[in-house]
Amino acid sequence: MKKVVTPEYTVALSYPLARFHVHQGETNDCGPYCVAIVVNGLYGALLVHADVLAGELDRRGLPERFPGWLTPPWSLVAILRRLGLRARWRVGVRLTRLFDNLCADRISIVVLGEPLRFVGRQWGGWAHYKILNTWEPERELGFVDPATSHPSGMTWQPLAEFRRQWTWLGRQVIEVWRA
Repeated sequence: MKKVVTPEYTVALSYPLARFHVHQGETNDCGPYCVAIVVNGLYGALLVHADVLAGELDRRGLPERFPGWLTPPWSLVAILRRLGLRARWRVGVRLTRLFDNLCADRISIVVLGEPLRFVGRQWGGWAHYKILNTWEPERELGFVDPATSHPSGMTWQPLAEFRRQWTWLGRQVIEVWRA
């Protein structure tokens, strides 16, 4: 495997995404919550309520959402575009693209997980959306993560662990920026 050159300095998005962090609780609503965090952070105002968006998507159902369970990436892109942002979904993305996005102040919503995980004989697979916010050489990847209840809204993940979980789901990213 080719070694990825990581920045030797801290790189962070300029948008106040963590200020608009919302905890998803025990729901499977990480996708709609990420959309709300991104929209509110890019516009700098509370415009989208994450729980309301998740409920609306549940009522709409397929193809926008498997109610109560999963919001596919193309649905997140469509919502972001309807809200006036530019967005695209990419698969098979190289890690260097995520660092390029950080340096260009472009938001990356990543989807990662362990879809083939079993605990005993029971399926324990999972997938999760979160927003790449920071790279710090000492702490590595920092995310605004709707799964955390921490007041900062931030979680940190070692690069090697992230790469493994991200690769399991096809190295997908939803890139978002202002139109």
